[in-house]
Amino acid sequence: MSEPTHATLQSLTVSWCHKLVSLTEGGLAAPNLTHLQLNCCDKLEALPPNMHTLLPNLQSLKIEYCRGICRFPEGGLPPNLKKLRMNGYEELLRDLSSIGSLEALTHLKINGSGCESKIKSFPEVGLLPHLPSLTTLEIIWFDNLETLECNELLRLTSLQRLYIFWCPKLENMAGEKLPSSLLLLHITDCPELKHQHIWPKIEHIPTIEVEDTERLYR
Repeated sequence: MSEPTHATLQSLTVSWCHKLVSLTEGGLAAPNLTHLQLNCCDKLEALPPNMHTLLPNLQSLKIEYCRGICRFPEGGLPPNLKKLRMNGYEELLRDLSSIGSLEALTHLKINGSGCESKIKSFPEVGLLPHLPSLTTLEIIWFDNLETLECNELLRLTSLQRLYIFWCPKLENMAGEKLPSSLLLLHITDCPELKHQHIWPKIEHIPTIEVEDTERLYR
């Protein structure tokens, strides 16, 4: 795949390739690729190099259950990326801060399922890069997450929708309040998060949705 320029390639999905170690050595030259998904490739060691120049039109990147990927490529992610979905492996999460500003990113989904994550506080100080256009943040399935850091989220000045799913130990929101730009806060299956304790931090949000699926299906 690394030899020709794949000018017509627009979408690429690589799934369940358990022996795959590398996609390309010199980088994936696909100037019109807009969607890239990497799923369940246990031994894949890295994202394609030089993504920021070889994939200038990439808009959506999904990296899930690829435990061997522990850092982003040198030079960062493509400048036009709008949607990023990734597993919450601690090494990859901490490297997120090194990719600089993602000016066009509007959706970020971080899934802790299968990561055996020990993260107790999110976002950690300095974890998030500059995301001036981010409107939607989803935090999903962090078994050990206890605290949501409001002050770090205040840096997301365009954030409109915050989704928190299946964080059974989440019990606190630390800091002043969630961003004033928020229009929607959706919380599902976070039984330790007592709303009367966090009300001063969320009362400015026009729409607040809380679901308990265990009670719903019991």
